[in-house]
Amino acid sequence: MTYARRTNKPRLASAITAIFINGGVAVIIAHNGVDSFLWIYPVFAATFFLARPIEALCISLITGGFLTTLPDIFDTISLSAYIMTSTMLSLSAFVYASYGQKQLRLMESLNTIDPLTGAFNRRALDSDMAAALSNSERNGTQYLLAILDLDHFKAVNDKYGHAVGDQVLKKLVTLTRTHTRKHDRLYRLGGEEFVLLIPEINHEQQLAFIQKLKTVITNELKTPGGEKITVSFGAAAWVAETTMDTWLKRADDALYLAKKRGRDCAVFSDT
Repeated sequence: MTYARRTNKPRLASAITAIFINGGVAVIIAHNGVDSFLWIYPVFAATFFLARPIEALCISLITGGFLTTLPDIFDTISLSAYIMTSTMLSLSAFVYASYGQKQLRLMESLNTIDPLTGAFNRRALDSDMAAALSNSERNGTQYLLAILDLDHFKAVNDKYGHAVGDQVLKKLVTLTRTHTRKHDRLYRLGGEEFVLLIPEINHEQQLAFIQKLKTVITNELKTPGGEKITVSFGAAAWVAETTMDTWLKRADDALYLAKKRGRDCAVFSDT
């Protein structure tokens, strides 16, 4: 529990606990014999609450297989009954745990994904920014936060309708994800405004990264009439002792300057 709290890695801690209780029950049964044998069933059930379904199934099979090698146990208990009951318990728990994991992924998706564009939403941004700030303060990892806003997007909606505007937003997300790295994250703040959270990027790389992405979007994002849709960027690198609010404000202030300078450009916070 201490490890999970300090490292924010509860899954690893749960998996270790699952292995520990299975190893523990095997040792206890080997020592006490048939008197402690029935503890195997609650341990098998608990394993599926602690580890991922396939991991829990493997751990249970290994533990269950080991118990069949113990002497004298199955002189009292039917081996076939043990195999049948433990298999049924493990498979039932596996199906239940798999269904629960599927539902959990669906809930996480609904809570963190923008339904229109498929980008992450503000809830996910808040969570990831908090993690990024913690990582930066602890390890010195350099991050860049960039707000991007489509220029004159209202004119696109007015001229072609909101259905076309929605398609433009989806295409923007597709282009951005295609031309960014796997661990870069894109979020929709609302309307035509998006945020990029870019980890492990030094100051020398930041300008080239943003300019390249801006060029790709300008060249490939078009209206049905063939007009180019430009984008403005406001970017802010992480600095020591920054907070979520000040970080976003610096990027937003830089975006305001980009709009003031005529749009279709990128401005970096000088803080």
